[in-house]
Amino acid sequence: MICERYWREGIVLVERGLDDPHREGCEDCARAHASRQELIEALPLIGTDVTGDPFWQAKVWQVIDGKPARAPRRWRWQLAGALAAVAVLVLWIGLDGARPRDVRPRVAIIETGPPRRSEGGSAHVDDVLQVFAGQTSEVWIYREDRLELRCQAHEASNHCWPDPKGMIVKMVIPTPGEYRVIITMAPFPLPPSGKLDDDLAKLESAGAAYKDEHLLVR
Repeated sequence: MICERYWREGIVLVERGLDDPHREGCEDCARAHASRQELIEALPLIGTDVTGDPFWQAKVWQVIDGKPARAPRRWRWQLAGALAAVAVLVLWIGLDGARPRDVRPRVAIIETGPPRRSEGGSAHVDDVLQVFAGQTSEVWIYREDRLELRCQAHEASNHCWPDPKGMIVKMVIPTPGEYRVIITMAPFPLPPSGKLDDDLAKLESAGAAYKDEHLLVR
């Protein structure tokens, strides 16, 4: 099985200029990092060594018409320009579709152990709960109505990682039960009390915008 940790976590460390001890001992991650670096270094060189025939368009129309080349008509130049624009647009769409999209706020589960069939809104003990929050968000994670983890905006800790788009929260799920993930859209002036019902009442009373995710852990 190929290790995919580099594309989930290692690339974040690279972009932040941090060391990744895992990559030094993992051939898959080291190979993925080397491939990424080669691609980055090669991109500026694309097209620098290409030279073209300045009369290529006339020759193409000569073949199409079956007669000696003549001065290109205006509509042909317009057609060539339109085709070039379409080619650029298709390339841009292809690159844009391949680019990973970071939609925030959102909650994701990184499964551990053997592959299994997962259901929406469920996870298992030892899975990793991952939360992507915005630059002004706070993240509160509860288990059975009790606060397990709080990450404030721009906070850096073992579970809270600031990044250019805001913050990434990661927590290994320790025990089964019902979990709730509250993501505020802006820093909340009052700290959570630690009890879910009371904290939700505070948010509602203040008219604060937030996202509420339910997660059942088996």
